[in-house]
Amino acid sequence: MERSQRINEVLVHLFNDALHLEEDSLRAAGITELTMREVHTIAAVCSAGENNTMSELAASLGVTVGSLTVAMNTLERKGYVTRLRSSSDKRRVHIHPTEKALAAEEKHRAYHLQMTHAMLEAVPSEQLDSVLAGLEATWQYFQKAIKEEQA
Repeated sequence: MERSQRINEVLVHLFNDALHLEEDSLRAAGITELTMREVHTIAAVCSAGENNTMSELAASLGVTVGSLTVAMNTLERKGYVTRLRSSSDKRRVHIHPTEKALAAEEKHRAYHLQMTHAMLEAVPSEQLDSVLAGLEATWQYFQKAIKEEQA
């Protein structure tokens, strides 16, 4: 098999398997009412800190404010986020995670740590720098493609 075909095959399986395992892990941890998109939106809210306005979150997730509004309506209804209007500018809406969101994000973060540790154990230590370089190059490709798509 040609190298580019093999890379394509590995990437397709890697992304699909990672998402499948992530979803299964979260289900096993009791997170059954959230989609993976909602889990990743909650992760963004939990890590936003002071940059938690709808506009800032939409930018960090690469979605429109309108799309994020739909997602926040659902997450608020499910009890994962609260919205607070800014006292200084009523047009600005700040999103805060609830305790329920923080608990879900803790389980999500645990899955990622488990996945990372498993990979570190599977890859020989002398190859880790090369693996990391390949992953970083792949990530840079995706970041560039996203910027070009948004331009």
